[in-house]
Amino acid sequence: MLKYNNTSEVEPLESILGQERAISAMEIGLKINNPAYNIYVAGCPGTGKTTYTLKALNKYVKGKSNHKDWCYVYNFEHPREPIVIGLEKGIGKTFKKDIEKLIESLLDELKDAFESEDYELGKNQLLEDFDIEKEALLKKIKKYGEEKGFKLKNSKVGMVFIPIKEDEEEEEDENSEEEFYKVKRELENMAIQVVYKIRDLEDEAREAVLELEEEVGRFVIDPHIQALCEKYKEYDKVNDYLQKMRDDILEYIYLFYLDEEELKDKYDKEHFIKYKVNLFVDNGSEKEEAFAPVIVEMNPSPLNLFGKVEYDYYNGNLKTDFTKILPGAVHRANGGYLVLYADQLLRYPLSWDMLKRTIQSKQITVDTQTAIKPESMPIDMKVILIGSNYIYNVLYSYDNDFNKYFKVFVDFDDEMEKNNINEDGIARFIALQCNKNELKHFTYDAVNEVIKFSTRITGDKYKLSTQFNRIMEIVYEGNAYADIRESEYVEEEDVKKAIKERRKRLNKIESKMDESVENGFTLIEIEGQKIGVINGLSVLSTGEYSFGKPSRITVTTSPGNKGIVNIEREVNMSGPIHNKGVLILGGYLSENFAQEFPLSINAYICFEQNYGGVDGDSASGAELYALISSLSGIPIKQNIAVTGSINQKGEVQVVGGITEKIEGFYFTCKKKGLNKNQGVIIPKNNSRNLVLQDEVMNAIKDGEFHIYTVERVEEAVEILTDFKFEEIKKLVKEKLYKFSEIQNIVKG
Repeated sequence: MLKYNNTSEVEPLESILGQERAISAMEIGLKINNPAYNIYVAGCPGTGKTTYTLKALNKYVKGKSNHKDWCYVYNFEHPREPIVIGLEKGIGKTFKKDIEKLIESLLDELKDAFESEDYELGKNQLLEDFDIEKEALLKKIKKYGEEKGFKLKNSKVGMVFIPIKEDEEEEEDENSEEEFYKVKRELENMAIQVVYKIRDLEDEAREAVLELEEEVGRFVIDPHIQALCEKYKEYDKVNDYLQKMRDDILEYIYLFYLDEEELKDKYDKEHFIKYKVNLFVDNGSEKEEAFAPVIVEMNPSPLNLFGKVEYDYYNGNLKTDFTKILPGAVHRANGGYLVLYADQLLRYPLSWDMLKRTIQSKQITVDTQTAIKPESMPIDMKVILIGSNYIYNVLYSYDNDFNKYFKVFVDFDDEMEKNNINEDGIARFIALQCNKNELKHFTYDAVNEVIKFSTRITGDKYKLSTQFNRIMEIVYEGNAYADIRESEYVEEEDVKKAIKERRKRLNKIESKMDESVENGFTLIEIEGQKIGVINGLSVLSTGEYSFGKPSRITVTTSPGNKGIVNIEREVNMSGPIHNKGVLILGGYLSENFAQEFPLSINAYICFEQNYGGVDGDSASGAELYALISSLSGIPIKQNIAVTGSINQKGEVQVVGGITEKIEGFYFTCKKKGLNKNQGVIIPKNNSRNLVLQDEVMNAIKDGEFHIYTVERVEEAVEILTDFKFEEIKKLVKEKLYKFSEIQNIVKG
């Protein structure tokens, strides 16, 4: 590594480490401007996938400003269908204020205009002309009536004519009476015509007043509307909206000059809501430099993603309007990037379906479930899903639409090559975290211990872990122990203590099992030899902590035709991989020992004192060696434990958890007493996976403990028995031949 005293002398790491493949995929995914090229980011927890994704997005969005402000406004033609208007970023807030200012100005100016002397004079003149014509009509009919001997009188039922000489007694013949009623009917008909003419005059007066009112209104309103139309001339929808607003204001202009007390009707008060602007998505609060939005939605419920409509409770009813439409994360991410966590998204199947429809249709509608139906908004965004490889595989396999819309797979590795560059990178990562979180800086030796820990996580001497969350745990805890010592820097001993104490906090189950071995409750022999008995090695996991423990495997054999019986399988305590491993033993026996006669055997294989089940094929080698021992009668050394799977051709194959398995047997031997003869047999190809604790490594170097690497079954058998394999093979064949003869006799 770089030479330094402590990480304060190291340049902090600003980029992600060991993820070249993922970085390349992310870059191409962000550059492709196609709605199908959304991105799925996968990887183990702690590999930095979320941190890198957000950092890459925040860097990539600089200088990109395809996003807009979005407003919902009242639809004067179809009131239940609010109109959406897209405006250049930052214009939305201005538009909202302009409309508010317009209405405020009109309320003041129209009130002043209709209270002005000119308006009152004009209105009075119109009404006076009406009154003159009305009086002329009345005067004319009145005069005519008087000429005919009748006078005009108003009553509750309207105008009536009565005789002028109705109180005088005079003789009337039949002709005069007939003439009287004829004149009376004529006058009544004329009165009816006058009434209609007066009504027409009233209508004309009313229309004239309305025309005057509209003329005054246009005089006040049009300059404001024209100014706004000019200001927003690039936006056709805004101009159309302003013209329709103008017409609506003129239609309801009387509401603009009524006093507050006169607006008693709630409808009149709510009338002005239609002139508001719902600034639905406001991107104008950003800095002058253009940044496309990056929206991270932690709880992607349908409402949080796709918006909702609020309600008011009034007189027992729920009421809403276009001003109560609220945006979701998809609306806010329009023109930019939407980041979602796959596991959270799939908790809401409806959200997942709606998201796919939105990507496909390139538009989104707020699903109001109410009487109002807002206009759809066009959508242009890229979706980034962050999740596990498991979820990716499930979606890819079972969701036919997934591959259509998420064509870019960004796969974060959980390990990287162990080389100088990456080791320096870990030192720089620690330097960054120390600066960022105000921690003590790490010495050179302390960093080396962290690197060893990173290598141990991978289980490969030539790899380093990219699970930086686990590395950070040791950084924080090492800093705490340095604080306790009141040291200026975090030293090697602090890191070692952090690792040791962390193991101690998590190893309760391991300690209990160690006690069981010490007390003799768990039968494990680490000395001597036994026929058909071998120490296998297994790994147990309790949450994040894994440890290895030896398990006694026993095999008994006899003549018969049951073949190899996996006792765990018979009681449903064996997993499918372990079952496969046991079945492979039959193939190996058939090829190597039963080419000249039928294989007739009852072989019972058991993991002794196993109460929790078993899976995996790493014990198949140990099971075979114990089986060969039982058939040959040659005992197996109990001071050597075995791990490694085998194939039907006798090759020993790599297994997982090799470090934990070796350490598990070492510490078991240590508790029961090391005798310099104990050790383990492992597959040769697992040699690179030996990332052992210092104590175990030192014991191996000092000859206190041994590791044997093998490639084939024959090598392992010879180490376990000190016999040549050919000798053992001869004994096994003889035993199997006897079993075959016995079986033939039984059949015969």
